[in-house]
Amino acid sequence: MSRKQAQEELSEAEQKYRTLVEQIPGVVYILPINNTAQEAYISPQLQQLLGIAPEDWYHGFFNSWLNYTHPDDRDRYWQAVNTTITTGETLRVEYRMLRRDGRTIWVRDQANLVLCADGQTQVFQGLVFDISERKRAEAALSENEPKFRAIFNQTNQFIGLLQPNGIVLEANKTALDFAGITREEVVGKPFWEAKWWTISSETQAQLKTAIAAAANGESIRYEVEVLNRDNRAIAIDFSLRPILNETGCVKLLISEGRDISEYQAALRERQKAEDALRSSQDFLQKVANTVPHILYLFDLLKGTSIYLNQKSLSILGYSPEEFCNADPQWLLNCFHPDDQHLCYDIPSRFINLSDNEVLSTEYRFRHKNGEWLWLNTREVVFARDASGTPTQILGSVEDISTRKQAEGLLRQQAEGERLITEVTQQIRQSLNLEEVLNTTVNSIRECLGSDSVAIYQLESDGSGYFAAESLSDDYPQRLEQTLHPFSRTRDFSYYYQGLPTVLHNIQESDLSADVFELLQLYKIKAAMVVPILNGDNLWGLLIAHQCSAPRYWQAFEVNLLQQLASQVAIAIHQSVLYQQLQAANEELQRLATLDGLTQIANRRRFDQYLENEWHRLKREQMPLSLILFDVDFFKRYNDTYGHLAGDDCLRQLGSALKSIIKRPADLVARYGGEEFAVILPNTEIEGAISVAQTIRQAVSDLTIPHAQSSVCDHVTVSLGVGSIVPNSETSPQDLINAADRSLYIAKQQGRDRVHTVCVVTPS
Repeated sequence: MSRKQAQEELSEAEQKYRTLVEQIPGVVYILPINNTAQEAYISPQLQQLLGIAPEDWYHGFFNSWLNYTHPDDRDRYWQAVNTTITTGETLRVEYRMLRRDGRTIWVRDQANLVLCADGQTQVFQGLVFDISERKRAEAALSENEPKFRAIFNQTNQFIGLLQPNGIVLEANKTALDFAGITREEVVGKPFWEAKWWTISSETQAQLKTAIAAAANGESIRYEVEVLNRDNRAIAIDFSLRPILNETGCVKLLISEGRDISEYQAALRERQKAEDALRSSQDFLQKVANTVPHILYLFDLLKGTSIYLNQKSLSILGYSPEEFCNADPQWLLNCFHPDDQHLCYDIPSRFINLSDNEVLSTEYRFRHKNGEWLWLNTREVVFARDASGTPTQILGSVEDISTRKQAEGLLRQQAEGERLITEVTQQIRQSLNLEEVLNTTVNSIRECLGSDSVAIYQLESDGSGYFAAESLSDDYPQRLEQTLHPFSRTRDFSYYYQGLPTVLHNIQESDLSADVFELLQLYKIKAAMVVPILNGDNLWGLLIAHQCSAPRYWQAFEVNLLQQLASQVAIAIHQSVLYQQLQAANEELQRLATLDGLTQIANRRRFDQYLENEWHRLKREQMPLSLILFDVDFFKRYNDTYGHLAGDDCLRQLGSALKSIIKRPADLVARYGGEEFAVILPNTEIEGAISVAQTIRQAVSDLTIPHAQSSVCDHVTVSLGVGSIVPNSETSPQDLINAADRSLYIAKQQGRDRVHTVCVVTPS
């Protein structure tokens, strides 16, 4: 390489070096100190630092530099320069300089003393930085140091300042007072040798490890026990934080500690309380899941349950989660249609409910399997808002279906007892068997709620008919009136023993095919059949049908039917006795009002009937006629033929009269001896005369011989007829008297004839 090329390369390298130097944020300088021939160098940043262009800088570097150095710092600066020249140590000094504009700035001057390539020339190669901002911050920090120290010493936390190797630089008053030691006992010594940490070697080793980790830049925190002034172990929350310098290296460690013994004691107490609470909650949850009822908490604002115990699953088939997440409409549909009004405006039901007041409600709710259950809910206000309005309801739900069924059975039993009493009383009060039977079947069907109840009467040949029947409105059809499925069998020995037939479900019965077919025809699903025994006689069957569905007949229902069958048997027996008594009474009555000889009405019956018809026709203002007649010369007949013949003659006349007088209202009577009477209600005088003439002719036609008669050779009669419209001015006796006068005139006129008198009603 030629010399020229070498100079060019050197010049190029120098230019790159200058460019690089001029980018440094500080003033770079090179200053020979023992060779005046070599020029000094100072970078263009001088303009920015002191407001002086490099070309205006005096050649006497130190003199010029000292001129811009603050007068109070010139000696210190010059002493530091001489020390570096003497010892060769690096120059590090901070001092003030005066800018051209008169402002004072702080700078940091750092330079090394370098020996040049000639082996003789020494130069300072240095860098000057403006540190005014830092100095102002340090001044501000210095001003605030008393405040910071007061805070440092008065804080409740234990604070220390350590070197990275663990040597204590400072400890606050709180930390010293805690251990009862002085600052001198810890500053400048290893942190782990201070009283706090001498509780155990393990604690000291743990601290050394923590300091080493913090010196590597980690933040450390843990809980540890240390000694206090009374040498008692106290738990603290301890931490170490590294403080980095501007190069990122750990410069200091700050230790902090906080007495947490009370906190830990409180924490232990809290833990105990939480454990107790959890235990209590577990206990309450166990209790809640052990009680036989559903327990729940209902939020009125949300309109849904926020808690249920596990009993909801076993009682209703729904889990607590299903209820808590349920849609209100779903919950409404679970209520029976007749009870859904309880779900409307729920808050209003509790608005006036006082604390500890229990609201009890019974309703029907659908189980998950579709079955309806009766529930009883007891509710109290659990929480209120600031205005006192209920916001949450605590409730318990009890399944009372069994109780309701029992109550229903008790009601049915009571109804059955009432029914037995009612039927018994009716039997005692009424002798009308048909009325008793109809009342019985209607009452039984109403009591049992069955579709049909019937009383089937058996005939001696095994046939029968329905003596009484009660059907519900939706009963499929009436049974045939002459046939019942349970009468198809001819073997009634089972019923003669008084034993019932109880069929809960005919599909599960062992009935014969023809009986089963007939039951299906009438859509009968279940039945009870109880015999009605009148003494040793099987009078009939008392039958209850269920057609809507199979039915499990309760024991009390069977017992009820048996008791009522017994009462019906009593009624039947009583009816038979009554009929017999009535027949006997009628016979006695007939005998009491019948003439024994002629078998027509006697005088007593005549008087009663005439009195009754008189009053009836008086009310109706209709005519009443009377015929009186006797046998002509009857004494002569008896004397001639004897009394037996006379009785036979009267019997023949009685028979003839009965064949003539056929109207139900007319009455033929023996008036006395050989005298007869005919009462003709609603008969005018003309009709009465016609009847009288018929009687006279009928007697004559008998041609009963009468040799001693002055009128004819056979028996004849004389008749007197009277007629009247009964009124208040006359009496039955007036009519009798009129007919009797007519009879007398008929006899006076020659006998064997009819004479008439009409009784005129007074105006």
